[in-house]
Amino acid sequence: PLTTRWCAHTNSFARGGGATNSTCLRKGRMTATVPTTTTKDDSDVNEMKKKTKVPFPHLRDIHTYEPTTFLYNPGELHPQKIKKQDWIRVFRMALPEFTKRAKMDDKVEDADVKSEVFRERFEKYLNDLNENEDEKMNVIHMCRFRDECLRRLGFYDCFRTVKREENMKALEALPRVLERLEEENAGILELVKGVFAGNIFDLGAAASQALFTDGDKGGEDDISKSFFETRDTKTDVFVVNNFDALKERWNDLTRVHEKCFIFVDNAGADVILGVLPLAREMLKRGTKVVLCANDVPSINDITIKELEELVFPTLLRMNDKDNVFKKAIESGQLACIGSGSDLPVIDLREISEPCANECLDCDLVVLIGMGRGIETNLRAEFSIDRINLGMVKHEEVAQLLNGPLYSCVCAFNAGANTV
Repeated sequence: PLTTRWCAHTNSFARGGGATNSTCLRKGRMTATVPTTTTKDDSDVNEMKKKTKVPFPHLRDIHTYEPTTFLYNPGELHPQKIKKQDWIRVFRMALPEFTKRAKMDDKVEDADVKSEVFRERFEKYLNDLNENEDEKMNVIHMCRFRDECLRRLGFYDCFRTVKREENMKALEALPRVLERLEEENAGILELVKGVFAGNIFDLGAAASQALFTDGDKGGEDDISKSFFETRDTKTDVFVVNNFDALKERWNDLTRVHEKCFIFVDNAGADVILGVLPLAREMLKRGTKVVLCANDVPSINDITIKELEELVFPTLLRMNDKDNVFKKAIESGQLACIGSGSDLPVIDLREISEPCANECLDCDLVVLIGMGRGIETNLRAEFSIDRINLGMVKHEEVAQLLNGPLYSCVCAFNAGANTV
C-alpha cells in the first residue's frame, strides 16, 4: 500500500513498503526514484478517477450499507421534517464563500469572470433541483456537482491559500497545545472535546464561515488560546452521546487497539490541533495510526499532499515531549495515505485500492467531521470498532438530530467481530 512512511535508508519520506520500492520525498518534492505523473491539477484529478475503487473492507454488509445519513428528497408526506428545499438552501447559503474563494484564486486566469460563471451554473443547478424531481439527489451528488463545476473552470484548489495559512498557524501553536494537554493530564474527554473544537474550521458550512470570518483577525498567538476557549465553552452539548461506552473501551488497557484508521477532515486547527493530539495519545499506547486524507482538494479539507509535504515534515522537526511524533513517523507507527476521494463527504464503497489494503488489519476506524462522520456514515455498521466525532454546523442537521447548532456528535460502536 502506498502509505507515506519514513525511509531510514534514504533519510527521507517514502511511499511504499521500503527503500527499494518507493518514491522518496525530499523537501516536499518527488525525486526521480520512479517515474511520476505530471503535476498538472487536471491530470491529477483524471488519474485519480482512473484508479480502481473498492469498498472499505470492514463494512459489516456492503449490500445494506447506505453512506448518506439523511433523506434529501423525502417527499411532503414523509415524517422527516427537513425537506428537499431545506437542503437546497444549505448549499445556496454556502455559495457566496465558494464564489469569493474562486474569485481570489490567483492561479486561474480571469478568476473574477469565471467565479461568476461558477456561481451562475451552480445557482441554475439548485433551481433545477428545486423545480424538478431527482431520485438520486443527496449530499454526495450535490457536493460532486459543485466541485466538478469548479474544476471545469480551472478552480482545482481555490481554498489553497486559506488552508496553508491555517495549517501554518496551527502547526506553530501545536507545541503549546500539547504542553497544556500534558499539564492537564488530559484524558479521553479532553481529547474528544479538542476534536470538536478543531472541527469548527469548516468553510463548507455557512455557520462556520461566519465564525471563521469573525475570528480571522488573530495571529499565531491567538489560535491556541481560542482553541482551548472553544473546547471549554462550546463542546458540552452532545447530540449523539456514546461517550461513556467510548470511555469504557478506551480505558480497557487489556485490549488497546492495534491499528487505527482516521479519516481526517479540515485543514488547520481541525486536523492539527484536534486530531493529532488524539492520534498522539494512541501512539503512546502502542496503537499504529494511519491518517487518511483526500487525494484531490475539496473545500478546505486537508489533502494527502499537504500531510506529506507540510504536516509530517513539521512533526519530524517538532520537539514534543518524548519526541512521540518523530519516533512514530520514523518507525512507521504513524503514517498517512490517500483515500481516493475528491469530495468533502465519503462513500466507503469507493475508496482507493491502496487505502483498502492498508486498513485490512486495522481494528478501529475514526470518522472525523460533518461530511465523513455525520452527513455520511453516522448510521453505517462496521465489523470493527468505530468512532464518529464532529460538530454540527448546519441548522438542518441539528434539527434532524434533535439538538442545537454547534452540538457535538460522539458516536461509538463496538464492531460486530469484536463484541
